[in-house]
Amino acid sequence: WKMHGSHAANAELLQGVLAARPFVCEVAVCVPFPYLSEVAVTLANSTGLHAKRVEPTAKEGQNDALALQIIRMIGESCAQAGFNEQDIDAVGVSSCGPFVLNKGMVELAAPNICGGMAGKARGLPNDWQTALLETPLRAHFPHVRHIRVENDGIGALEAERRWGALQSNGHPLSHCAYVTWSTGIGMGLCVDGHI
Repeated sequence: WKMHGSHAANAELLQGVLAARPFVCEVAVCVPFPYLSEVAVTLANSTGLHAKRVEPTAKEGQNDALALQIIRMIGESCAQAGFNEQDIDAVGVSSCGPFVLNKGMVELAAPNICGGMAGKARGLPNDWQTALLETPLRAHFPHVRHIRVENDGIGALEAERRWGALQSNGHPLSHCAYVTWSTGIGMGLCVDGHI
């Protein structure tokens, strides 16, 4: 188990695990996504996945830099797949928290992104108290009815209910939970089909 690292450290860890074969249980625990410090954008619709982009998280400039990065990556994904941004009908962001609400809009208040929270010892190149997310997304995509910023535990719960392990005979479970464990513990909970 390794809490902080990089793709290279992750690959080295997995190679070490594989070199230890044979083993009774085949499990590899990798660096949790938020600590890889990357942003991933996926463009998909009912016919499948059309584009995916991954790059290091923006941590310099104004506190809207992360949102502007996401907006740019969505535009690049649309161009790559031959889609028009005006055809997007939903934007979802799933991230580790914590979050704060500012005038009803979700902002990220994570110490691995916001240097103003973490202090100079963390070495982050900004003094942000929060990273804007929802406000810039709504401003850039005024035509999009469904824009959501969610905790990664809730995002994972919804994804597993829709496409993955939290289904029974192809139908989402009505009562289920998804627990994520990294530097903190997060959870998504569904009771009677309500998340």
